[in-house]
Amino acid sequence: MSNKECLENNTESSGGNTKKNLYEKIASLMEKAQELSTLCDVQPGIVIFTPGKDILWPTESQAKERFQNYLSFRWDTRNDNLVTHETNLEKKKKAQEENIRIMEQENEEKEMELLFNEVIDGKSYLELDARELKGMIKLIALKKTKVDERKKQLQEEDQPIKGNDNNIEEKNDSIPKNNYV
Repeated sequence: MSNKECLENNTESSGGNTKKNLYEKIASLMEKAQELSTLCDVQPGIVIFTPGKDILWPTESQAKERFQNYLSFRWDTRNDNLVTHETNLEKKKKAQEENIRIMEQENEEKEMELLFNEVIDGKSYLELDARELKGMIKLIALKKTKVDERKKQLQEEDQPIKGNDNNIEEKNDSIPKNNYV
């Protein structure tokens, strides 16, 4: 008698609801293992110890063979790229912490820009606390460097134009004049 037939007999003949639920769940587990075997091309084996009878799936000999294969596997030769669940979660946690840090920094910058605009509109800097003042100093330093960079860019663009003033006249001389006038 196969494990499935044994389970069906146990679910029909058992008087206790708990025992019936157990055997229904075991039958469902075996169906899922069969799906896993078919869909993923793996060889699962199930060993369940129950009072009175042990259940082995798919058959006793196949389950023992798969269990022996599992025990004989050399874990020290497994792929170094294998990632444990903990390692994966730790990476995700660090990535989320970094995202949060970046968002907090962007939020702080926007808050300081709003505060800067309020100060320009007439709010007294004496009303600001120490954190806000430090943020304003950083914002002003950032704005100053941006202005200096832009000033430098404009100066670099301005220099070639001044040097090309003479070239414009030379180009005009090389253009043939209209003789039809």
